[in-house]
Amino acid sequence: MKQQLLSCAALALAWAGPVALADPMPGPMWDHHADAGAEAEREPVEWDLTRLYADVEAWDAARLDVLERLGPIGEMADTFEPSAAALADLSQQTSDIGREALRVSSYAFMDSDTDLRNGDKLARRGQAQAMFAAYGEATAWISPMVQAVGEKQIETWIAEEPRLAKHAFGLRETLRSTPHTLSPEGESLMAAASVALGGAQRIYTQLKNSDIPWPTITLSTGEELRLDAAGYVKGRAAENRQDRIDVFNAYFETYQQFESSLGEALGSHVQRQVFNASQRNYASALEAALSDDNIPREVYDTLLSEVNAALPTLHRYFKLRGRILGVDDFAFHDIYPNLVETDQVFDLNKSAQIAALASEPFGDEYVQNLCLATSGGWSHAYPSQGKRSGAYMSGSVYDVGPYVLLNHQDTYDSASTFIHEWGHAMHTILANDAQPFETARYSIFIAETAAITKEVLAQEKMLDAATTDEERLFFLGYALEQMRGTYFRQTQFAEFEAAIHDAVENGESLTGTRMTELYTDIFNRYYGVEEGVTVVPESYNLEWAYIPHFFYDFYVYQYSTSLAAAVYYADKIREGDEETTQAYLEMLEAGGSAHPYDLKLATGLDMASPDPYRAVEARMNRIMDEIEEILDRRDSGEAAPTRATVALGNPCGVGDS
Repeated sequence: MKQQLLSCAALALAWAGPVALADPMPGPMWDHHADAGAEAEREPVEWDLTRLYADVEAWDAARLDVLERLGPIGEMADTFEPSAAALADLSQQTSDIGREALRVSSYAFMDSDTDLRNGDKLARRGQAQAMFAAYGEATAWISPMVQAVGEKQIETWIAEEPRLAKHAFGLRETLRSTPHTLSPEGESLMAAASVALGGAQRIYTQLKNSDIPWPTITLSTGEELRLDAAGYVKGRAAENRQDRIDVFNAYFETYQQFESSLGEALGSHVQRQVFNASQRNYASALEAALSDDNIPREVYDTLLSEVNAALPTLHRYFKLRGRILGVDDFAFHDIYPNLVETDQVFDLNKSAQIAALASEPFGDEYVQNLCLATSGGWSHAYPSQGKRSGAYMSGSVYDVGPYVLLNHQDTYDSASTFIHEWGHAMHTILANDAQPFETARYSIFIAETAAITKEVLAQEKMLDAATTDEERLFFLGYALEQMRGTYFRQTQFAEFEAAIHDAVENGESLTGTRMTELYTDIFNRYYGVEEGVTVVPESYNLEWAYIPHFFYDFYVYQYSTSLAAAVYYADKIREGDEETTQAYLEMLEAGGSAHPYDLKLATGLDMASPDPYRAVEARMNRIMDEIEEILDRRDSGEAAPTRATVALGNPCGVGDS
């Protein structure tokens, strides 16, 4: 998201792709794994949207008020006379309208996400999108105006007019984007077309979450499992191997039936991104995406280069996983079951407890705020029919606490998702407390680092408390799988995303079949298919159709870079490095007041260098060394060494399970 859009209202809030949804939607809204499953018999834990609006009537009144307030802004296009005072007035007006528009849209999207089958809720979602298109149209003249005034005069006005201080970063970002800004008429046209051009995203979301007739299979336990996204996530981790095979086969064979339609949706989205980039004078869609946050191209290129160089480490992990699971023909359907099982139950209370424990290095006030935030009314916790799969944090409403959507299953994976999303939420709270509205909303490049750092710290807490080899194997295995899924897998996706955009930019017509071919080549390399490391049945190559992040415009690489950064920060924090810990918190408090690459650089971390990526590989190999030691000891009958363990506390005082 371009932070300047709210400060100077150039394109305002019509940004093309949140992190958690496939529709235009204000952010930040940070997404994590598709942690979901079948509906369970338990008391619902639901968020309280009346904190935003008392009812739908109040919401609609606010929406109409936003639209009414936009009229005078649009009418100023031909009469506005730039000056320091006039620019300050205009910036504050558009910021205030944008702030309410975010509230309106957040209500509509979150309400709809609890039941995507509800036509009235979907209609309100569409009304919110139309509102943002209107915002973009009404404010389209502002960026060209600021750029016409010029950098020298704008800087003079910033120095003279104190009211422009909180808008300064946004104004400078508008000036930075001068080569990529159209005429007022062009900007208005692009804003007006945003909803129509976003149709591919909406079609994909609706098709996947509502319209595809997902099959139901019977597991070896006799349980019937409907293989929508939630059922697939549950079934792919089944202990029984034949159950996993049946789940994967049925799920991806269903995708095969829709290969053409899903390919058309994704292909149309890629064409949209290539069109937008070319219209704005970028050399490529990737350059356009990186330009939003001024991320150096070297970050993307170094990530892909370092991950490909580290593929032997990933293949070592697959071989180790096969050894633990006792399978000689290790296959993709063997990726998701736990390396060892645990009888621990990680309900919401236990998840909050672990999140608080992982936060202790950040001080008592941080922990107390986390405990208060997780206590109720801010989360929609359990899966249900029609509910959006996965998990996200929505922190778009500046003066109201962040909301968290979960699909909690009482597993450690669910606990880790809880910790991840509340890592985002605490980042939002820190930024909102330290920054004005105009610079509080931060980049994904920082956001995912904040969330994953909390996950890594939580893993280390659990390892500190583990008393047996089996417990250690469970949490070591989980850490390995996170690095596989968040580092290697997301980079695999980033490589595919670059490939499909390159294809369109080179004049190629993308079809579902062609996407499967491109995905297969990359998939096979990452999983070592030719080397005999992993067996990948042909239908599984339709996995690209399962991944919603391909509609989020070069987002996935930031999962990988963020895990690398998280390993760096977590190591420093656990070592008691107070200087780095303080610098890390200051980075979170900075919100969107500076470019995210520069914010990390200020903490001593250069994401364009190979060092953070090689640190992930080193951590992965260290963990595998310990796992192999445990396995060798167990195979030889040698007793496990006595370990000094640390008892888990309960800083939030919540009920334990």
